[in-house]
Amino acid sequence: MSGSPRARALLIVASSGRALAASAARLGLPVVVLDLYNDVDTRRVALASRAVAGRSGRFDSRLLLAAAVELCPSQNCAGLVYGSGLEGRVGLLKKLARDRTLFGNDPDTVAMIKDPARFFPLLARLGVAHPAVSLEPPRDPDGWLVKRSGAAGGSHVRRATRRHRAGARRYFQRFLPGRVLSVLFAADGKRAQAIGFNQQWTAGVPWCAPYCYGGAVTCVDLPAALPAVVAQILDRVVAATGLKGVNGLDFIVDGDTPSVLEINPRPTATIDLYDADLEAGVVGVHLQACRGELPPALRLSRARAHAIVYASGALRVPARAEWPAWCTDLPEPSSVIPLGAPVCSVHADADTPAQARQSVQTRREQMQAGLWSGAA
Repeated sequence: MSGSPRARALLIVASSGRALAASAARLGLPVVVLDLYNDVDTRRVALASRAVAGRSGRFDSRLLLAAAVELCPSQNCAGLVYGSGLEGRVGLLKKLARDRTLFGNDPDTVAMIKDPARFFPLLARLGVAHPAVSLEPPRDPDGWLVKRSGAAGGSHVRRATRRHRAGARRYFQRFLPGRVLSVLFAADGKRAQAIGFNQQWTAGVPWCAPYCYGGAVTCVDLPAALPAVVAQILDRVVAATGLKGVNGLDFIVDGDTPSVLEINPRPTATIDLYDADLEAGVVGVHLQACRGELPPALRLSRARAHAIVYASGALRVPARAEWPAWCTDLPEPSSVIPLGAPVCSVHADADTPAQARQSVQTRREQMQAGLWSGAA
């Protein structure tokens, strides 16, 4: 849909806005979505939507701002909700938020959380464990990762080598063995409430970066003391930073002690795993938390998992593709998807996390193998 909506709508801006838009639709909230893909199922639930990607695969700031003015002008906007894609572009976030009610963290908070020179010293002052971090290349890069501040999705993470030099948005983090976990949480600026813990995995396919996000599963088995320890970490960080809304904390566990990898100061990809079990939906919880109201603790009866299907070559989407009900983020028919780009997401639920993860991995492989008959 391209025409300007008549009703006051929430403006959703994210690399992929489908999950946020679907959550808002459950509440009957009209939304305008600006993202990188404008997927088929995004358009189904949005009052208006548009893809605003540049050649770099990131937001084209000119296209994004122009579309925001056209489709959700400030005088007709119920508020701005943003997801991934803006953490490293706080100037653009400031422009989007101008004259709009911002539901989420303000640009200055985002800039601090995603600045390794400020965030990790803050963790140290709060007594929160984290891997060693350096803005300068380590003398011996073995056992170190190189990351880009403000990036998301894991595609920017590499094993450090002697070729890597210091850069304005580059930092080095010591690799730690263990289980990579995350917690989706709501914050009201003073304290936090965990929504759910997840185990994450990388894509595990040769055509993606080695640490590219592959998926996650809920209801994971945790050491008995871990939820309370993480709750203390969240409360300390939220009180020190003023975080608001739904956010994500990534950490690694080897034994009983969590070591914080990063905070994503906005709703994360794992919102897909909880929306159906939250009475207000993720967007409802996000809006309430930004207004100072935290949700009650959530109990899940079933494990849920999702995984990302990445293109193994340049692929043309069938003009009449029949997508299974467990697929979302459906690309435009006849569109061309380049090597390594996300194609769609697959979902599964089961009695146990192991069953849910196995099911979703099987579905990912099924989609990987069966939908496209050849290169574009």
